[in-house]
Amino acid sequence: MNKTKPKSFNKTPMLLAMMIIATGQVGVSIYLPSLPLISESLAVGHADVQMLVTLFLVGFGLSQLFYGPLSDAIGRRPVFILGQGVYLMGTLLCIVFSDHFAVLEFGRLLQGLGAGSASVLGRSVLRDSYDGKQLTKALSYISVTASVMPIIAPVFGGWIAFHLDWEAVFVFVLVYLVAIFTLGWFILPETLPYAPRAFKPKQVMQTYAKLIVNPQVIGSASYNWISYLSAVVSLSLFPFLMQHELGLTAAEYGSIMIIHQRD
Repeated sequence: MNKTKPKSFNKTPMLLAMMIIATGQVGVSIYLPSLPLISESLAVGHADVQMLVTLFLVGFGLSQLFYGPLSDAIGRRPVFILGQGVYLMGTLLCIVFSDHFAVLEFGRLLQGLGAGSASVLGRSVLRDSYDGKQLTKALSYISVTASVMPIIAPVFGGWIAFHLDWEAVFVFVLVYLVAIFTLGWFILPETLPYAPRAFKPKQVMQTYAKLIVNPQVIGSASYNWISYLSAVVSLSLFPFLMQHELGLTAAEYGSIMIIHQRD
């Protein structure tokens, strides 16, 4: 009796998805140890510098509402190129105009708007490429990536900011993004399981309009909003408390983030 051999597990889509998702996670946490240094360097208040975190997260969250339907319509590769391109543009603005705080804020917003594609695309590529147990296995690796990156990114960010400067953190992110963009450009296949179709923004907006008046959606979203807001507040305040009040360096603060995240 012939037995069907189990389909081999192709790791390429999973590894690409892990690297793509990591770009979004890096954009949030790698800059946290640098916030006090940015405040001192540009002579701006704590609240103003904290907006650099808020603007990224706002762009990151809102853009996912757009990237999801867009990738389902026109495909994964075009959205990868668009999202990572916007992310690169925002990072480049932050480097070139690092001494202009208003441009820095705009650059951070652009970073968030581009990074939102990472969270959407990573999981979409996996669902296109795997099913059953293989999909479960691949998603577990994605979950590990999403959990580990916020822990190790501040360590690298703190070390770079302390030994070089806070501007060097943006340069590091730029190099990382260029590497991922180049890799995706040459290796990432189009995984959309059906033919591309026209993107209909009006239809998407009508769908979201129905969702935001649904009581179940409102209840679930309210919990997420509260959790999200508390995370934004803590992420913005901790660097100043730890470095100004306790006298930690950026490198030391980045290292203790490991303890905080594990707890």
